[in-house]
Amino acid sequence: MSEPSPSAVATPPSGSVRAPAGKRVLFVLWDGGGNVGTSLLFVRDLIARRAAVTVLSNPSVRDRAKATGAAFREFHHSPVHDPRTPEGDLLRIGEATSPAHAAQLIRDRVMYGPASQMCQDVTDAARDTHAQVVVADYVLPGALMAAEHLGLPRIVFMNAIYPMSVGEPSHETMRNGPFVPLFERMTKKALPELNDVRDRWGLAPLNAARDQYTRADRCMVATFPTADPAADAVPERVHYVGPGFAPPQERVEDTGDPRRVLISLSTTPHSAQPKLVRSLLEAAEGIDAAFHFIGGVVQEEELPGNVSASGYRPIEELLPESSVLVTLGGHGTFVRGLAFGVPMLVLPFEQDAFNNARRAADLGVGRHLRLDASVAALRAELQRLLTDDSYRPAAKDVAGRIRREYRPEAAARIIAELVA
Repeated sequence: MSEPSPSAVATPPSGSVRAPAGKRVLFVLWDGGGNVGTSLLFVRDLIARRAAVTVLSNPSVRDRAKATGAAFREFHHSPVHDPRTPEGDLLRIGEATSPAHAAQLIRDRVMYGPASQMCQDVTDAARDTHAQVVVADYVLPGALMAAEHLGLPRIVFMNAIYPMSVGEPSHETMRNGPFVPLFERMTKKALPELNDVRDRWGLAPLNAARDQYTRADRCMVATFPTADPAADAVPERVHYVGPGFAPPQERVEDTGDPRRVLISLSTTPHSAQPKLVRSLLEAAEGIDAAFHFIGGVVQEEELPGNVSASGYRPIEELLPESSVLVTLGGHGTFVRGLAFGVPMLVLPFEQDAFNNARRAADLGVGRHLRLDASVAALRAELQRLLTDDSYRPAAKDVAGRIRREYRPEAAARIIAELVA
């Protein structure tokens, strides 16, 4: 697979990067779990560059947002959502029986069902904070409509690969997963509902739901181009700004025991996870390797002798000493596995995770199985990743590509240019 062209990377202009100092930014964020950490890394960076940032989000984000130095407002009109408990989780993605069903839940419960209430929340916050630009999570089209209604520059913020078809059909073939067609079908079905909200807010109807995104002033894709094989074909307004963290320096080969497996599953409850945990524990018993679960998904009394566990820990602390990563394929964990040069086993559950699983295989850095894979299949793939000498060099090569793509100032430059 060839590397993305340099034009796919959000490169800074020559000379010093213009800082967004003093610019008033309203960052609208939905608490979807892993996306929060990535989004707040960008908020922290903007504040370090002396922007005045207000985070508008669910109450569950308050403490983390304020820890960045940002001001915080919670949604008042949009439905209450707190994914920390099953009772407070508005989305309840664990109810999904298939990727298509998961897309339907996101469409109805997050994106378009409460779009008018979201539009009101963002309108109120933008006026109260005298915002000069609105940065909106891509699952919140109501936030983009509010910025359009107010005549403010609007930036779509995407915590995954670019979710719309681009370029020639061959580009979509390379993407090799359901995320883009699912997203486009999901938004297409919502067009009447979207235009109804637009009419209520005095906005002209759209011919296609994707226009709500393509007509935004900019789109910031919070990943590295290597993660998206179609990155060199995206529209001019789309910029790959990275996932907000600095890739590590080149990994030094470990001369000790190379058989350490890090298992990072979802902290958001879903129905398939308990069975998966049991299967992984049983698979681990038959492998001569040390396994470590993070995220509080197992209890100490359940563990075989070669398995340990801990609660939440930043995955960056553990990846340098890991030889294999097991993940559900959420974008934050997936792209960190790539950046740290760790081969991975991906067990995708929702949306872009299926694309990420296949991308890992295409890059030669991983394998993937169904979420309900048997113990025997899990054990066989883990053994393969631990013993096949081809995966570690490929992962090291991909990590080098990502280091070359890193542009820490890309997001700040885009905002500074829009509100110059």
